[in-house]
Amino acid sequence: MLLKNLTYGAFVVLITLSSGEMLASQKRDLPSVLNSPVDKNTAVRFFYQPAGDYFHAPLVFRPVEEGDPLLNTAPMREEGRTAYISFSEMQDLARLLAHSGLGWQESETVEVLGSYKKLGLSGIGLDTMDVRFVSSRGTARAEISPKAICMILKPLDAALKTPRALWEFQRFRLNYNCRVPGFKSDAYPDHQ
Repeated sequence: MLLKNLTYGAFVVLITLSSGEMLASQKRDLPSVLNSPVDKNTAVRFFYQPAGDYFHAPLVFRPVEEGDPLLNTAPMREEGRTAYISFSEMQDLARLLAHSGLGWQESETVEVLGSYKKLGLSGIGLDTMDVRFVSSRGTARAEISPKAICMILKPLDAALKTPRALWEFQRFRLNYNCRVPGFKSDAYPDHQ
């Protein structure tokens, strides 16, 4: 009987510890900022500036309503090349980023992305790709090592249904020697 009680007690302790580990793991895998509702203030910025290379402008995604004239455009703005996507695409992008395995650091502070011209001076993006997800709920930051850029970014294509946004994202990845089969470099001649 004593052995049976000890076995049952060890089983309960094991289940309790496993549940705690699962909850902790889920918290790490699913940052709350990335799971917050997407709104007009939501943005995702990817920036990486390899040392000694030409300047790589950051790529920013912002959501707009269906029918908005900015949808399917990607003008150069103060914060970087800004590709406008639908709210559902942004929600999908956030979900994929949350499940990307990146080590997200969260803050309740809502960052302003600011001018891309100051990024290289601040040291951001020199050793790793800097990924920022900004929402009304806060900011989530992650870094991608140069060796992992292609592997981590490729699955994010699945979130982008807006043709111009997908093209900009694939072109962005090409800048870091990622393979993008079938990419048509002349699809958007207005890209400067």
